[in-house]
Amino acid sequence: MKAFECVKKELDLLTEQGMPMCGITVRKNHEKLFEYGVNIASDQRLFLYSCSKPITIAGIMRLWERGLIGLDDPVEKYLPAYADAFVMKDGVKAKPDTVMTIRHLMTMTAGLNYDLNTEPIRRTIAEGKTDTLSIVNAFAQSPLDFSPGWRYQYCLAHDVLAAVAEVITGKPFREYMHEEVFAPLGMNRTSYRWQEDEITPQYWYQEETRAYLPQAKTCVYRLADDYDSGGAGVVSTQEDLSLFVDAMACGGQTADGYQLLKPETIDLIRTEQLSRVAKKTAFECQAGPDYGYGLGVRTRVRMDTGANSGLGEFGWDGAAGSYELSDPENGVSIAFVTHVRNWFPIRQYFHMPIRNSVYEALKA
Repeated sequence: MKAFECVKKELDLLTEQGMPMCGITVRKNHEKLFEYGVNIASDQRLFLYSCSKPITIAGIMRLWERGLIGLDDPVEKYLPAYADAFVMKDGVKAKPDTVMTIRHLMTMTAGLNYDLNTEPIRRTIAEGKTDTLSIVNAFAQSPLDFSPGWRYQYCLAHDVLAAVAEVITGKPFREYMHEEVFAPLGMNRTSYRWQEDEITPQYWYQEETRAYLPQAKTCVYRLADDYDSGGAGVVSTQEDLSLFVDAMACGGQTADGYQLLKPETIDLIRTEQLSRVAKKTAFECQAGPDYGYGLGVRTRVRMDTGANSGLGEFGWDGAAGSYELSDPENGVSIAFVTHVRNWFPIRQYFHMPIRNSVYEALKA
């Protein structure tokens, strides 16, 4: 514990500067080396937002391991509505130059965006079609921003992957993920559903006044009660998230031997994809210039900055400040949680120092 005093100081500094709460769990080869929280317990539930994305990728890659899905399969094979995907050329609807594939979704090069307020989405919900598959099909009724494969763009691709999984398994995405990921990993407080009184307080950072304003315990990316957002829908805890990132850092295996994914699948996920897939990449990672993009995750592809995490370390972060890291080269995982939206500097100015402090502690 003494070696991690520097990590504790980083979190204390955050709260001294006004952060309402934060917590961290560090594991190495399944052993919990450090756990600390300020104004939050490790079993308190909160919205993971985009930290949901690597979890969705794990669920999809379990289907891939079974041969039930191919990375280069056309999306329309599973979602026929996507056969009508289109782009606008000179104000006229046109077929894209390329067919959208599962790989395009997993690399966020599908031509989709993150507009949650399109007319087709609003109309679908107004018609009472509020399940995941119906709303995801509505995405295809708006024009793509570019032909699939042209470049990276942050988008709703992980939500589309959730709908694909529903078609393959014949189950709501929440049920599939519970059976295949959450329950076997012991993530007993993780789901796509919640009761408001279970959720830890959520805040909004107001930059002008530097104030943390209480916010409703809602997730804007849950477009309807029946909608399971693969990109931002998971509700979890510090402890549960740490179990997931630990398995991903340890060859896809849990401490009790459950094989979430094969080691070679983990290696594929953390292999940079954009240089091979996209004609023009525009990926910029808040974690710094050493990072590229794999299958649904950031991944460390260079060691230029001198930070201590291993080559191929991977993960993501979330809109309310949570952060996940899995480092298979060292068997190290970090689950950092907080619940403050709109405080964008946390990624650059706090996630990285916390990461660096963890690795300094591991060397001690």
